Amino acid sequence: MQVNQSMAGQVALVTGAGSGIGRATAQHLAQLGVHVVAIDRNANGLEALVDGSANIESWCGDVTDYEQLEQCVNAWATTHGRIDILANIAGICHYERLTDSSLEHWRQTQAINMEAMYVLAKLVTPHMMARSYGRIVNVSSTQALASEAMVGAYAASKGAINAWTRSLAVDLAEYGILVNAVAPGCIRTGMSLVNGVDETESELFQQWYVKQRKIPLARPGEAKEVANVIAFLCGMGCSYITGHTLVVDGGLTITF
Repeated sequence: MQVNQSMAGQVALVTGAGSGIGRATAQHLAQLGVHVVAIDRNANGLEALVDGSANIESWCGDVTDYEQLEQCVNAWATTHGRIDILANIAGICHYERLTDSSLEHWRQTQAINMEAMYVLAKLVTPHMMARSYGRIVNVSSTQALASEAMVGAYAASKGAINAWTRSLAVDLAEYGILVNAVAPGCIRTGMSLVNGVDETESELFQQWYVKQRKIPLARPGEAKEVANVIAFLCGMGCSYITGHTLVVDGGLTITF
């Protein structure tokens, strides 16, 4: 196991840990010696994640159930005596045009993608303030920077994350808590499945983003590549970066 002595023994809460970027982040932090509390509503995904890892424990629940989130934070803070890291990664996207969309989907997207981050941040910061140290990383998206049709609610939530991250960074700086965001581009995860088709494997993606290098690196990213960046922002080596949105997109937004 790779152990980063500067992070060994720290405690991290990672949402959306049952799959994709959340799963990769939980695994990477655990390999660095961090004790990870993996949060997701996907029980099967959590079971597979925890299996064989002494540094990962799970909490199965919906991040929009705020009473359960409070119970989760209080339980793990009591068990471990500290919370050093919050990685807000859970998210959803409904692919639909405005005229086909619903207020229910809009509210669900904001609740999962944005409001849950606010609730968790408010719950964990007292524990970070007590130690004058903390790292909060919020996962945004390049859709907040250069958006397209079909993802209006998602793009709105991600834009809100970027703005809130900047404000929160100023709010918490005096307590030694750094707050940053990561904005992934086209990453090969479960969310790249649209109507049952992996968009990173589609003819359109291969022609436009790969062959014509709309993504200059000419490939989709992998979840572990985003996890590496999140882990850096969670670490003690990140000591003078706060309020920043770090784009991880293979150069995609350069070409827009």
